[in-house]
Order: sequence, then C-alpha cells, then structure tokens
Amino acid sequence: MSSAKDARTHGGANIGVAALPRHAVLPSEGVYYSLFVRSFADSNGDGIGDFNGLISKLDYLNDGDDATTDDLGITGIWLLPIYPTQTYHGYDVDDYYDVNPQYGTMADFERLLAECEKRGISVILDMMCNHSSLYNQWFIDSRNPNDAHRSWYRWISADDSRFSLRQQIWGHNVWNAYNGCYYAGIFSSHMPDFNLDSQELRQEFKKVMKFWLDKGVAGFRYDAASHVYNSAKTPPGTNSIEKGVAWWKEIVEYNKSVRPDAYIVGEVWEPASTRAQYMAGLGSTFHFDMGTRIVDEIRSQSAANNNYAAALQGEYERYAQSNPDYKDAPFLSNHDQNRIAGLLRGQVPQLKLAAAMYIFAEGVPFIYYGEEIGMMGAKPDEQLRTPMIWNVANRDKLQTTWETSRYNKNTLSVAEQEKDPDSLLQFYKRVIRIKTAHPALYRGRFTALSTGNEFVSSWAMEYESEKAFVLHNLSPEKTAVQIPEAYNLPIVFSTYKGTAATSNGYLTIPPFCSVVLAEHK
Repeated sequence: MSSAKDARTHGGANIGVAALPRHAVLPSEGVYYSLFVRSFADSNGDGIGDFNGLISKLDYLNDGDDATTDDLGITGIWLLPIYPTQTYHGYDVDDYYDVNPQYGTMADFERLLAECEKRGISVILDMMCNHSSLYNQWFIDSRNPNDAHRSWYRWISADDSRFSLRQQIWGHNVWNAYNGCYYAGIFSSHMPDFNLDSQELRQEFKKVMKFWLDKGVAGFRYDAASHVYNSAKTPPGTNSIEKGVAWWKEIVEYNKSVRPDAYIVGEVWEPASTRAQYMAGLGSTFHFDMGTRIVDEIRSQSAANNNYAAALQGEYERYAQSNPDYKDAPFLSNHDQNRIAGLLRGQVPQLKLAAAMYIFAEGVPFIYYGEEIGMMGAKPDEQLRTPMIWNVANRDKLQTTWETSRYNKNTLSVAEQEKDPDSLLQFYKRVIRIKTAHPALYRGRFTALSTGNEFVSSWAMEYESEKAFVLHNLSPEKTAVQIPEAYNLPIVFSTYKGTAATSNGYLTIPPFCSVVLAEHK
C-alpha cells in the first residue's frame, strides 16, 4: 500500500485498466465527452480543428471494442456549436441548416456520424433557441417591420411603455437600436433574441431539429435554456419559468416523436430549485455547482457529516418531485468555467478523487475535453477552450494551434500519460469502464449513506436488482469504515492498491482513494 506521502506526490500504486463489457448503450446513459471541434484535431494544417481530424482521433475516445483498454471508453459526444458563424465560439448561428466551413463539409460531418455509430458513440449537438447571430437571414429579414420574420425576434418600438430602453443585464443594455426600433439581446447586441411566442418560429425550430435528427444525431444540448423567456426581455407579468418549461416540453416531445431514444439536456445555470422546475420540461439538466462543491470538499479533506452526498440527495429529491423520470447530468467544469485542474492546482490524487466523485454519482456525466489529462484554463473564454494536447511540441500532425494556452506549459500530453499506468488519463479509463459496466451506476438512483467516518464521503446506488456502494477517503491518511451489511459486496474498483475488506465487515481505504463495491458483472 502506498504511503500518504506517495499518494500526494505520485498518485499511489497503479491497479491497471481492465477490459469490461459496456452495458450502457442508450444515448441517455453512459459517459459523454464535451468536445470543441476547433481545438481537438486538425486534418489540413490550418491550425483549426475539423471533422476529419476528429474522425482520426475517434479511436482515442472509443474504438468500439470492449476488449481493448487503450481508448477512453466514452459512450457519447456533445459537440459544441458546429454551425456557420462569425465567431470562434459559434454560439451566434448564421445558418441552422449547415456546418461551419472551417470544420469541413456536410459530407464530412455525415461521415463523422457514421464513424461514431460504428464505435457505439452517440452524438448530440449544441443548439441555440435563445438567440441567433446578426447575420442569420431570419434576423436580416426581421429588420423589415413588414416582413413575416419580424415576429421571430423580440422587437419593440421606442415608445413601448412596457420596457425601459435603459435596462441592463450583466453589464450591458438589453435593448439595441436599429432604424428607430429596438431588438433584445440579453447576451450581446451581436446575438439578437428569438421570440418563441411566434408559432411560425416554433415550427421552424422543429424543422431544424428534424433535419439533424434525420442525419443521425442522437439529441441536443440546449444552450441558455433558462433564458428563452428571461424576464429582462418579456412583458411585465410574464411567468418566465412557466413559459420556458412549456416550450421545452413541447420541443422535447417533438424530438422524441422523431427519435424516441433521443437524449436532451439543458443548460440551466441556476439554483437547484430552478433547475428542478426546468426538469419538468427538459427531463435532464446540467448539475451546476457540483464541481465547486467537490473542490471545496476535497480541499477541506473532510466529508464532515457526509455533507456532499446529503446535499446531492436533497437536490435529486427536488428533481424527482418535478419529474420522476429526470436524468441528472453531472460535470466538474465546462467551456464557460475555470478548469477543474487549475482549481485543484494540478494535484493528480485530488483530480482523481474529483473525477470519481461526480462520475459515480447519478445520471450521465460529462467530461470536458482535456479534463482527463488535467488541462488547465481560466477566463477569458478563449483560454478555457485551448487546443487539446496530444503530444510534446511538433510530435502530432493533428495538433491544433489556433490559440496558445497560458496555463498548460507543464501539462502532460495524451502520449505521455498513455505511457504512465498511474496517470490521470489511465484513471479516467478505469472509472468510465466501471460506470458503463454496472447498471446500478449508470441507471441507478442515489441514496446518501454515511459510514460515520468524518473523512469518507459515501452513497448507495441501486437499479432493479443490482446495487453498489461508493466511498471516497478525502484524507491524506488511510482510514477504516464499517460497511452496512446490505452493501457488503465485492470490491470492483479502487483507485489504489491497499483497499482491503475484513471478515467483520470493515473496509480499509488508502489516502485519497475512491472505492466501489458492487456485484460483479
């Protein structure tokens, strides 16, 4: 067993990546990888990632063979915006029926979908129903007060007494002048907001969804889902949440009428009580603040009274009240947030703990690209979305170069970590395989279950006849806990060697170690 010092400095002794059958097969289960095409892999040498580069790297994500252990093992990809745009990030869409020419052609994208299907990888697209770009033909047409597209956006006249033209949100004006009238743009004047009260627009968006679903897309991640009826741009007296939930219920039901197994997840960057309300319409939302909570608990090196697990259970219970069939989408950090590796100062044992603490919770976890190798990044946004690091400089012809990172000079590349059995990358491979092999983990419901040990965060997961018990030792010293009799199950996962069960129901857990007990599958 490794000492606490070894665990802190070297990550402890390796157990190794074992081949496991993947039982998680639906788009709404397994483990997703959040991927920025621009930063991932460049096939033509222009420095910008593209579809063909991504195809060349698919075997890194999942080679489609459960008997191999050199791939990451993910089951789905969320592609950040891939549509024509005037910006690097793509959240202002010029055309909802086409792809960004910097990323390739529609034929290239269709080949990407076919290659993903061969490997059992579901693909969901980022979709913006809150706003478009200024260059979208819909908006261009809407600038004419007599055009049918006028009602597709939130236009008001200068004398509309319902609104204040001085109103601001997040430091900028909500209302933006054009030819004597004003359009709403809560995120930017370059992102005019849609008016989803327009039935014609709603029908058009359904055509958009069908267009992509018919190509083989497995679902959508809906951007700014809680802002489609933001009170800053709607008339006084509007119930923004009620109308937003109704819209998402309508669009999700439509998506499932086209593809019954479609996976839909919404960005609801709000408190748990609000996320719970949107669950009624979306069915799945990202679990914002989970990453921050994990970081705080790891830094404290104490679970206290099983606080993290208890807090999660309380939020899951709120979700269930809103939608009994809810599907949580946990994550550590995303393209809008400072990366988790920076928050934990690149400490590999702590990063392994963080990974296990969200992937082994309920629902469909999302890994932000590069998180599995400890990539760092902090605001501004470009520095959160820097190129994936495949190898040391000039050793990988698919390396993208569109942006230089300020934070990753010391980050070990994929190639380097693949050679190290104790690396963070190898740990992610192990965790993902356990998650996708056990129905209790990828379909199960969560129950906070304390061991009474202040250093151990723990919970049970159950689905039908299978159950699992998940434990995390947050301290730099080994500790022992008594396992509840109902969960005295075989050890199927441990971060480090040295985890041992005794005949009287106790479990010894090494420092900074995560453990899963479950029926063998």
